Amino acid sequence: MPRALDILILLTYVAIATVAAIGFERLGLMPATTAWMMGAIVFIVAGMAHSAAARAQERRTMESEIHTLKASNLALAEEFEAAQKRLDEITDELRAEAVERDNALVHEVKVLEDLVRRVGGPVDTGPRTASAPASGTETDIATVRDALSANRVDLYLQPIVTLPQRRVAFYEGYTRLRDATGRVLTPASFIAAAEEAGVMTEVDNLLLFRCVQIVRRLTGQDRKVGIFCNISLNSLSDEDFFPEFLDFVRQNKDLSGSLIFEISQRAFEERDAIAARNMARMADFGFRFSVDQVQHVDLDLDDMERAGVRFVKIGGQRLLDAVAGYESIAGYEAGAIAHEDLAGMFARHGIELIVDKIETENTVVEVLELDVAYGEGHLFGEPRPVRDDVLDETTGQQGPVRLAS
Repeated sequence: MPRALDILILLTYVAIATVAAIGFERLGLMPATTAWMMGAIVFIVAGMAHSAAARAQERRTMESEIHTLKASNLALAEEFEAAQKRLDEITDELRAEAVERDNALVHEVKVLEDLVRRVGGPVDTGPRTASAPASGTETDIATVRDALSANRVDLYLQPIVTLPQRRVAFYEGYTRLRDATGRVLTPASFIAAAEEAGVMTEVDNLLLFRCVQIVRRLTGQDRKVGIFCNISLNSLSDEDFFPEFLDFVRQNKDLSGSLIFEISQRAFEERDAIAARNMARMADFGFRFSVDQVQHVDLDLDDMERAGVRFVKIGGQRLLDAVAGYESIAGYEAGAIAHEDLAGMFARHGIELIVDKIETENTVVEVLELDVAYGEGHLFGEPRPVRDDVLDETTGQQGPVRLAS
């Protein structure tokens, strides 16, 4: 197309030159030879003018393209600078995270070493009776210390299910120790010795620490799992241990959606200012609390809501007796709360009601009339240890955690 246009323009200039030559000759302005020479000059001048105009247009086009290229180059340079800056920021963030992880690991190891040392260190056990000889107590404490230092700590999980669907929604975690022979040490088997030796606080804190570590391993694999982990009043009030544990919690606050700390009703009601303050600090990091071992249902729901309690567990038969009118509930007189209003009363305070100790289908039928969302008990599954291969997996898996049979 441009070539055809050039030919058309050339023919136009030839026509203009020819008309000019004929006009000069016919009008008698000059001889024929001179007229045709003037026509040729007109053609040359027109061609030169066209060439100059074309070059000017090309120059303008080139300048425009150069300007566009400069602008693009400037934009690319700015994008490259921004990308380099972001890359530097990411590098700094990764380096800071690596340093923080290293520091957290060092801190974690130091806390564990200190607690193990306090468990196994010399203690004044005081006078003993004939039924509790010194050698037996020392052997028990040595076994506990050995189990903790060797990380022979198992996590047992009991499912908490939705009602009436019975789908697993949470797990309650229990920690158990194993001695060198593999024998499971239940709390009842070592608590008395630890209390007599005056190291129950350290043992309690170690078990809590280990439980959080194991939960972190499970939830660190993108598992959609919420676990209730018991925490004692001793741990909440321990001014030596708790600041370090709180720092550990802060460094693992990403677990706040998966880890619910559980405290007994008695401990909650007897908590002192130190324990209440420590609970509030944990709540500030997003962690929630659950109250279990409920001995009476005349609960102060306002106080629980302020303290960050988001779950309350009440035994099935105790709850059924309460709504039947044998006991006042949360400040209401006995029998004043309708069955269908019970769960809603807790929900208005941001608290989910969980009915535990459900052992029979008859209890389930009665509990369903209360419109309770969650249930727990041997009917839905007994506490079982998490399988070792689950803890050792490196890839995430959705769905319920696999438990040992």
